[in-house]
Amino acid sequence: MSKRYISAVCVLLALCFFTASVSYAEEKETVGMKFKRFWQGLFNYPAKVTEKSVDVISDTGKKGTAVVTTEVERVGEVTSGDVSKTKELVVEPLTGAAETVKGAVEGAVKIPAESAEPEQK
Repeated sequence: MSKRYISAVCVLLALCFFTASVSYAEEKETVGMKFKRFWQGLFNYPAKVTEKSVDVISDTGKKGTAVVTTEVERVGEVTSGDVSKTKELVVEPLTGAAETVKGAVEGAVKIPAESAEPEQK
């Protein structure tokens, strides 16, 4: 009976050591992955900032071009005799410019936070 007891204890100890070693290996892997992700994020951050900055600048340029195009259309309408568009000739560039600046500022403010987010796979 004592041999069975000693055998059972040895099997349980072996099982405990096996479970502990697997758990330790998984923990080390997690730490290693965190370290790897940190360095990847550190080197990818400037690239993401640049990419998002280019997106904000191009969107701002598109919006600014749309404002100028609309203004040229209004000038053409007013000079061709459509005097009712005079109010729009004055108001539209101001609101368009304000919306363009607002979009640019919002985009610029979001760049650091969006660039720091980890990539979704």
